[in-house]
Amino acid sequence: MAKLTLSDLYGISFTSLGTAVADWKDMVGRLDTLANSARDHMLATSNKARWSGENAGVTRDFVKKTAEEFRDAHAEAKSIWNILEDAHTELAKIQSDVKNAVDVNAKDLGIRVQDNGDGTVRCFFPHVRGDTDERTQQQLDEMRALESRVNGLIAHAEEIDDSAARALRKSHGNDVNDFGHSTYDSLDDAQQERASELAKKSLRLYKEGKELPEEELAELAQTIKYNASDPDFATAFYRDLGQEGALRFQAQLSLDGSAEGGRQLELARTIQDGMGVALSKATPRLGDEWTAELMRVGRSNISLDMVGNQVEPRGYQVLGTLLRHGKYDTEFLKRVGNDMIAFEREDPGAWPRLDGRYTGMPNFGLNLDKDGGGGFDPITGLLEAYGHNPDASTEFLRATVPGKQDGVPTMTNLEYLMGMGADGKGEGARQWIPDVAAPWAQEGDDKVFGKDALGHALEAAVTGLPYDHGPSGEHPKHTPERSEIMESVVTAVAAKPDLMHDRMADSLGRMAGEYMPEINSSLRQSNNFAGLYGSSNFDALATTEFLDTLGRNPDAYAEATLGAENYSASLMSDVVKHPDQYSGTPGENLKHISYGTGTVEGILGGARHDEIVTGGQLSDEEYNKKIQERADMFNSVFGSTVGFATERVPIAGEVINGVTEHIVGKVAEGAERNTAAETAHEAGVSSFDARKNALEQANAGVIIAGTPKGEDSLTLHRDVDTNTGEGYDHGKELQREAKDHYKRNPPE
Repeated sequence: MAKLTLSDLYGISFTSLGTAVADWKDMVGRLDTLANSARDHMLATSNKARWSGENAGVTRDFVKKTAEEFRDAHAEAKSIWNILEDAHTELAKIQSDVKNAVDVNAKDLGIRVQDNGDGTVRCFFPHVRGDTDERTQQQLDEMRALESRVNGLIAHAEEIDDSAARALRKSHGNDVNDFGHSTYDSLDDAQQERASELAKKSLRLYKEGKELPEEELAELAQTIKYNASDPDFATAFYRDLGQEGALRFQAQLSLDGSAEGGRQLELARTIQDGMGVALSKATPRLGDEWTAELMRVGRSNISLDMVGNQVEPRGYQVLGTLLRHGKYDTEFLKRVGNDMIAFEREDPGAWPRLDGRYTGMPNFGLNLDKDGGGGFDPITGLLEAYGHNPDASTEFLRATVPGKQDGVPTMTNLEYLMGMGADGKGEGARQWIPDVAAPWAQEGDDKVFGKDALGHALEAAVTGLPYDHGPSGEHPKHTPERSEIMESVVTAVAAKPDLMHDRMADSLGRMAGEYMPEINSSLRQSNNFAGLYGSSNFDALATTEFLDTLGRNPDAYAEATLGAENYSASLMSDVVKHPDQYSGTPGENLKHISYGTGTVEGILGGARHDEIVTGGQLSDEEYNKKIQERADMFNSVFGSTVGFATERVPIAGEVINGVTEHIVGKVAEGAERNTAAETAHEAGVSSFDARKNALEQANAGVIIAGTPKGEDSLTLHRDVDTNTGEGYDHGKELQREAKDHYKRNPPE
């Protein structure tokens, strides 16, 4: 069957379809009148007539059947009208989006969109005479995003067209002598019915040792993909399949897809992603009883009805793969999340894993994401869900969920998951193991994918924003609950640096960037400038040691450095623009800000130096590579706020955008200059250059902020330079003292 192409979708006129919709609407009205007339007059008269003889029963039955046919004709016409109207509305909207993408977005970006003739397009930058044809990473990303968007719109249009045609056939029934077949209130109803039909067919086939044909699997994947966000579709789909049926269906597709790879894996992954989003939309509507039964199934083993299969995962293990996708309701996550934790604390072997029979299948598993592990540890998926729901994550990490048997220590979920344990020394804390196919026991710590998800949940909990949020204006307040979690993390990592797993280092670096007001406040040397940052409960020594730990990891160092510089420059702009909101003169405040930021950078820089010299694990080049990677993402992802720790004050958009772009560019540019071989001498050179960069970036912040009235520009820049350097040296001294303190007084 020919594929719908860009040219088809772009050039087609939907006028005829619109006319058909209007005609069928008129037909529905006419048939409704006829059906009512047949019922109220013809049928009523027949029922009242005093007929007798051989023809009486035949005639009365004929009149009754005729009246029913009029009603069935009306129902069929209404179903056809509903389908056509929805199809017309959705296709017209998609066509408008395609034209906007091709005629406006592509043009603005200097991109050409080429129809491949197979249902896909290719986007490229046409050559212009005299142009080098070199493109920035941002330009290439925008090109790929546009190409993906247009391809998605074409595929969606084809899915609507196919669904509408299929629903029209079922409404008509291909019987010219009989009305009364399938009826639909909307195209969504037809799509949901078809999705449930195919999923149930797949379940039946697996019992027979067969699989859904690829063509039908592709149809199901497209239907779920483009309807998953519709609450009506999602609710009906999960209600039809039931809790155990839905999880069994998902597990069957996942294990087969991961084993076979190729097209089947691609389709199974699309279905898994869509079912996750659909479940997030459905659970608020399905109700408490439905969730309670899901929790019961979650604790049970799922029989997969697959010939030769030796795996019977827990329902929660399958659910964990779905929780990675979508934003789940807070109450649902509270019930399911705490039950999952309680269950595994009652039984440390709660989650069955693969044995040696699957050694030759390294990608075999329940989770079909391209990263994130095999999915046999459901806590990974649970934590990803919390990473998308900040309020739920804050509540979850502060909650206490004891196990049911005697001797299980009580602790918060944060203490259990991060490793502090009930006594702060690890007692009863969760033992994380690699989440991969057999032989998992031979895998290293880098396969503990759950720690990455834990970092995401922590980010959401302490910032009040989903970990993968896009550009944001006003940042949520640092409530006492959020700050308590952040303080616990700072204190714990300071005492035991290995609690910061490499996979969560970038998250902790971003958390530090978000909490720069509190960090600066805890490290300040004078209360005269307390109003710049507000109060903080962070311990100065613990904060220093926390920053030292971040500085030893390239990801964490890059995130924390970018956060510190961006916050500093933003605050500088604000004290100049709104001097009446701060005590002290703008000039005094600028000098203090530069000293404080220099202190933070000095701690980070000292840790970076020590890691390069003594650790021998990562070169300066690796640090700089991470900074450049983070800088590429920073401008488009993170906004900035300044002000008291509990009263976040957003900077005006045009100001902060300029600050962010300029400062991030400076940090990345400086990093390129720092690259050096891994020797003690050149590590020292790197440290010197890091100090120099701190001075340059502080002055860049002053340039953006502008010289306050009454201040001499040259003198101000010289003072900022001096204060930044003194702060940097002070930070390095704090870092050395903190190391010495912990050497003399190691945590028990």
